[in-house]
Amino acid sequence: MTIQRNNLWHRLVAAFQSVMDFQQRIWVVHVRESRFQDESFIVSEDSFTTPLQWMSKKGYSEEMLSKVELMKRSQVLEFTVGDCQHRLMRVK
Repeated sequence: MTIQRNNLWHRLVAAFQSVMDFQQRIWVVHVRESRFQDESFIVSEDSFTTPLQWMSKKGYSEEMLSKVELMKRSQVLEFTVGDCQHRLMRVK
């Protein structure tokens, strides 16, 4: 019985840590539409209702979302989304 409680406790702690990490992730996203038109955004999951919500709304594919999900801090990824270049750097 003690082992089951201990195992349940560890699973609960891991689930809470996963949720906390999701709520704390931050990216700097640079979107380049053309040679003369580009923008940068700070994207924080604190305001998301689902993981990677901003990226999903911008049209990222499932493969792109999987790569973003696995990003480590200070890692940079580049994607082509439609006619735009997206460069993401995870900062937190």
